Amino acid sequence: MKDKINNPETNKLISGLQISDVSNAVMNSGYPLQTIVVEKLKDFNITEEWSFIDRDTKEIRNIDILAEHDLFDYENHPDTRVRPHLSLLIECKQSIMPYIFFTSNNKPGLYDFPIYSGMLGNTSIKVKTDKSRDTWTFSINHLFGLIDHPFVQDGPDYSKVFSKCARKGKELELSGSDSYNSVIQPLIKSMIYYRKVTSPPKTAVYFDCYMTIGLAVIDAPMIGVKVNEGENELFFTPWVRVLRHEHDEEDSWIHKGKHFAIDIVHKDFLSSYLQDHLLPFSHEFGRLALKHAKVLVKGKGYIKGIENKHRKLEEYLEDV
Repeated sequence: MKDKINNPETNKLISGLQISDVSNAVMNSGYPLQTIVVEKLKDFNITEEWSFIDRDTKEIRNIDILAEHDLFDYENHPDTRVRPHLSLLIECKQSIMPYIFFTSNNKPGLYDFPIYSGMLGNTSIKVKTDKSRDTWTFSINHLFGLIDHPFVQDGPDYSKVFSKCARKGKELELSGSDSYNSVIQPLIKSMIYYRKVTSPPKTAVYFDCYMTIGLAVIDAPMIGVKVNEGENELFFTPWVRVLRHEHDEEDSWIHKGKHFAIDIVHKDFLSSYLQDHLLPFSHEFGRLALKHAKVLVKGKGYIKGIENKHRKLEEYLEDV
């Protein structure tokens, strides 16, 4: 190990402690992975160790990275009332033991993925039509047709149960709820808190609309398991979308709760995930948010003959 210039002689390890021991402790801490992830987010504004308040314990906790990216430019849209952004809340994990994802063929409609915030009230849009006094309520994803985007519709395998291998003597066993407690739960809690702190004041005229995704970056083997009646099928996978069904007090109109979706990607797939999948999706949202800024601000829109339009509602969406 090289010393920095002017390093004092007293700045050294005690007898019996090797630099290899320190190096191993550093590698096992997760911080090197966090640094690697930050370097791959060059177009984002980064806050490391972003703090949030745990909704259950009311204590301050940290998420590894908050990464924010503008989905518009001020020069071409100086007067828009809605400024769209992409926000990533990222947890980094590394291990020599594999993570195991039990994949599911049951893919629910992700009308509330990603989470949106920054607008007055919740982010559902009420739509009126002609020849009827009824109104229809849509999520942004549904109304803008983003539920049909390849990032959502043709994305990775879904998993509702995942775990991590741990050694028990010479055998391996699954670690139960540890993966949920250390990965999924902090991300969901941080996303809910982020939605709260990005809420605008009631007097706001201009709004920052945040599309927020919880993301876990894993430096460990990722193995999917497809359960069959006969022999289970195991396969390596670099991207899994983990679903967690919970009641959401902020979106109280969804009485049965909703699915929170967390994307888990291998560290060496992160660049492809960003450039080939997430950013095309988020920029499409940004384009539509600018196009329908007045609808987002009011939370209201109008579609003529909505009863006969089952898809591509956005093409007929008008301001009221």
